[in-house]
Amino acid sequence: MQLETTRFGTLDIDPETIITFTQPILGFQEYRRFVLLPGPSDSLSWLQATDTGELAFILLNPYTVQPEYRVELRRGDLTELGAANMEELEVYTLVVVPPDRQKIRTNLKAPIIINPNQRLAKQVILEKGDYPVQFFLAQPQSDASSGEVSNARSHP
Repeated sequence: MQLETTRFGTLDIDPETIITFTQPILGFQEYRRFVLLPGPSDSLSWLQATDTGELAFILLNPYTVQPEYRVELRRGDLTELGAANMEELEVYTLVVVPPDRQKIRTNLKAPIIINPNQRLAKQVILEKGDYPVQFFLAQPQSDASSGEVSNARSHP
């Protein structure tokens, strides 16, 4: 199947690689079918909609920025994803890239969970843990003239 995309041009997609969301991503109710594409680094991937070439999300492996990150799913979520346990699933978070690079952030409160074997996915809202909806990814930067350090994570 061929897919015309705004970011990647024409993609030749194997229908067997399409991931179906059992529930839509918040704010994108009309899109449920996506393919996972390699990103610019090992910790980043693209989630490209197959029903429109204009919609693609950047996904982050949250363990690269929060090694202690924990996702606990209810039994119903595991069943919905066709999984017996968390080890069968991949966990990602959505990344927002605004024009101000200091405000690049990811949503640790509502990860994207994918069962690659069943090709099912779902966005869940974590009930346990107080993970932020906006976790800023910019690294602290030194101001060479003053010696001060600014931290983008302190932005609201």
